[in-house]
Amino acid sequence: MATSVNSTALLPLRDRRRLYGAALALAELSRRVILRRQASGFRKRLKADASYVTDADLEVERRLRREITRRFPEHGIIGEEFPAVNAGSPFQWILDPIDGTLSFTHGIPFFGTIIGLHHHGVPIVGVIDHPGIGLLYSAGLGLGSWRNGRRIRIRDLAPGEALEREVISAGDRSRFVQCRRGGAFDRLLRVHANVRGYADCLGHTLTAEGKVGATLDYGLKLWDLAATRILIEEAGGKYVVTYESHDEPVPNYGIIFGKPRVVDWLIPQFVGSGRS
Repeated sequence: MATSVNSTALLPLRDRRRLYGAALALAELSRRVILRRQASGFRKRLKADASYVTDADLEVERRLRREITRRFPEHGIIGEEFPAVNAGSPFQWILDPIDGTLSFTHGIPFFGTIIGLHHHGVPIVGVIDHPGIGLLYSAGLGLGSWRNGRRIRIRDLAPGEALEREVISAGDRSRFVQCRRGGAFDRLLRVHANVRGYADCLGHTLTAEGKVGATLDYGLKLWDLAATRILIEEAGGKYVVTYESHDEPVPNYGIIFGKPRVVDWLIPQFVGSGRS
């Protein structure tokens, strides 16, 4: 996971801009592959963890890995579908070719491609592309957060502004149970009327725009959240890791992010006494 190293002191602005541009080019590549596969058809199968993988997932990740290796042969790559390479490199590209493959196979357009670049564990570039709805969200460290080339910012609640009216996005209950937060999830539903479930990475991008007050997402792998922190923080929001497992080969994470005051209200409910 990300550390507190100040990457702005480690990487010149020109390098961050160059890497940000490379990530945008990768997103353009992945979108072309996905839209072509949607039009021509694809095969799907169940993986060992009972989640779907399609020919499109595999082709996107292969193409992205090939392009990263061509442009940055010394960089590492971590992806959902294939083994990691160059694990010792300070630069790690983290890929989820299709986040929300179940939605993709059902023709539900809320899936997305997630591309993150971390430097010494710190996110410096993040992209979430929604090919099905034509929305591209991107951010670079010190470069701002953007939707289709338009700057986006999160406006925090003003003192006295009603938190009760904020929409809160929460993922599947089963994932909270997996992370021993099922009771906290149930309590949130009882005390807050405006809890919604937005499929896949759509909740992350809606929160980066401030349309959703905060998102809680549990049972995530590193590739699921590789772009979220920088998208949120560059937009002026708050991002907190509230759960991390250490008892499995690939750790699970729980995160809360969004408008700072909403996040601060949620944290005590899912940390400490909020556990169950």
